[in-house]
Amino acid sequence: MHRVAIVRCKTYNVEDVKEALEKGINLLQFKFPKLNKVLLKPNLLMKKRPDEAVTTHPSVVEATVKIAQEKVDRIVIADSPGGPYTKRRLEAIYQTSGLKELEKYEKVSLNYDVSFKEAQLEKSILKKISFISPYFESDALINLSKLKTHRMAVYTGAVKNLFGLVPGGQKAELHFRLQEVDKFMEMLLDIYSATKPILNIMDAIVGMEGEGPSAGKPRNLGLLLISQDAIALDYVACRIIGLEIKDVPLLNVAKSKGLLNPDDIEIVGEQIDDVNVEDFKVPLRPEISFVRGRAPSFIANVINELLTPKPVFDRNACIGCAECFNACPAQAIEMKSRKAYVDLKKCIRCYCCHELCPAKAIMIKRSFLFEKILK
Repeated sequence: MHRVAIVRCKTYNVEDVKEALEKGINLLQFKFPKLNKVLLKPNLLMKKRPDEAVTTHPSVVEATVKIAQEKVDRIVIADSPGGPYTKRRLEAIYQTSGLKELEKYEKVSLNYDVSFKEAQLEKSILKKISFISPYFESDALINLSKLKTHRMAVYTGAVKNLFGLVPGGQKAELHFRLQEVDKFMEMLLDIYSATKPILNIMDAIVGMEGEGPSAGKPRNLGLLLISQDAIALDYVACRIIGLEIKDVPLLNVAKSKGLLNPDDIEIVGEQIDDVNVEDFKVPLRPEISFVRGRAPSFIANVINELLTPKPVFDRNACIGCAECFNACPAQAIEMKSRKAYVDLKKCIRCYCCHELCPAKAIMIKRSFLFEKILK
């Protein structure tokens, strides 16, 4: 039985968050093992302020630090954000996200080492994968995710947060190699199985709805979710915002692989019906698959190409930062006169450009035919 604790927490006051976390951890009956060094892995997607709800709020990280420092000798905070994995980029994100302040704690360090090592994966869609060095140098991992919508994945939470253990440009390479959404989700589940955090904490005090994971709108939920099982936690989070297993590619694949069974999940603390959000705005799945299996593959591929939403660039809003250019796994974007242009024939619809645009200058548009079919 996999326990998931749902705890109310309406503010980001550090002491309030710490009290809520301790309540949830006690509800799980979780006990910290004897450890030397623990890695805290927040969501640090990009250089964003805490109030923009893109990254794990620093108060959630700090509250976790306060709890963990009583149990372990050393704590390192690390992530590989979207785009290039460089010390300069890490420094900027730590400063803007509010995590720089946590260096004041004696046992805590922020990671500036941008090296990585290769890990072998057993029975995986991938034979091997690289993770950032702090993962290998720690005795255990605590996963600190953020509840958000996601253009490719519909929802992003605990399991997908672990993709940040893959260094910089290698994430883009995996997007290119695993262009089918379900294959990509299978890879995320393989990463989770390989890294197995001892605790998963989700910042759902303020989540993100709409055009997530970076261009959506903050949404007050007033919750913290805690579990030793990230898949169960993601299932409960999705239920709270009105998503079923069939709506979320990750949960669909997890169920098909025998990794998710709602009957094996015990919810402690608040109950879903008491905290659910009926009008949470989520993106529609980007891939239209209702023609697969009902038409020849070449016809299905043409139809899906016509119906699949595409990135549209607002060059008036474009600031010429080249974040999309650097992140595009298909090399479908070029910069002309400090403006971004996309070649849709090369585009693999991973929406990394949309995810990492700091100016929100990239929109995901559905075709007129798509809208007619939905109606």
